[in-house]
Amino acid sequence: MTPIQPKATQSKKTVLIVEDDVFLQKAYDIKFKKEGIELLIASDGDEALTYLAKDPPDLVLLDIMLPGISGFDVLRQIRSNEKWKSVPVVILSNLGQAEDIEKGKNLGVKEYIIKANSKINDVIKLIRSYLDVK
Repeated sequence: MTPIQPKATQSKKTVLIVEDDVFLQKAYDIKFKKEGIELLIASDGDEALTYLAKDPPDLVLLDIMLPGISGFDVLRQIRSNEKWKSVPVVILSNLGQAEDIEKGKNLGVKEYIIKANSKINDVIKLIRSYLDVK
């Protein structure tokens, strides 16, 4: 009989990225795998809420412009749910108007990153700091 091995994923941090751009999904998937961080990918808000209901991740990387319900609506639902409200959320969006940033911060995001002004490596470094991954 083979002994049962402990799950290696128990200590692995999980990030849920909510992004409808397939190119960005693939790029982040490759980078997170290299970093040893498990990435769950949701293409819209409804899929994100499904992932959250199953098992909340350690962090959510959230786009605002999504098909169906918006990222702001997803964020409102995260913050109003007892199981999820403590999950850190980082917005990664091309919506960079001052009122959008203020809205995100008022809804409790940790960071608001403008896609056009950021590099994937910088985003990964920031995410690692919130996950406390060395």
